[in-house]
Amino acid sequence: MSARTSMDASEQAAENFLQKLGLRVERFSKDEMQRGKTPDFRAFKADELVLYCEAKHVQRDEWLDEALQKAQPGELVGGLRESDPIFNRLTSHTHQAVKQFDAVNPSQAYPNVLFFTNSDKACLYDDLISVLTGSFYSAGGAVDPIYKQYSEGRIKEEKSRIDLFVWWNDWITREPKPHFMNRSSHYLALCKLLNSDPASHRVL
Repeated sequence: MSARTSMDASEQAAENFLQKLGLRVERFSKDEMQRGKTPDFRAFKADELVLYCEAKHVQRDEWLDEALQKAQPGELVGGLRESDPIFNRLTSHTHQAVKQFDAVNPSQAYPNVLFFTNSDKACLYDDLISVLTGSFYSAGGAVDPIYKQYSEGRIKEEKSRIDLFVWWNDWITREPKPHFMNRSSHYLALCKLLNSDPASHRVL
């Protein structure tokens, strides 16, 4: 019996994604969750365990809204912030997910899949790529390594503990976008599972 009978929007989106791959999705039991950290799901193909999945929700940043509510009439609010809240949220979610994966899959014997449901229109899939690589990729092809404080910060080693990132903007109907970690030992197995040709993947 699962520990919870209802799911939040990010968990439901992750489950839908996995089920479309032909997988059976199972939550951890109440007893398992009480014994320690767990990701949200384990997924099976027939009766064979094939991966673990954690769902994270990238929520809209309400910092400016809250500042406006507290402001006096005519008072200017906003301005620069010490660090990018979008990048901080993505690194924090990744950091927490790795802890959950490591609790049940310490040897990374199975793929770890981190599914992001994004509700913040100021946050983009490209921001995730910048967090993972430390670089800004311009439309013209230039690569500027200006985000190394995130990629080389607390997730420097941790990001390799995740084999596949999946990004879905919840305000549009497009299918979730996978980002394969091509140095993962599970890379080819995940490509096959998602029916995605490795030759079509951009190596960053």
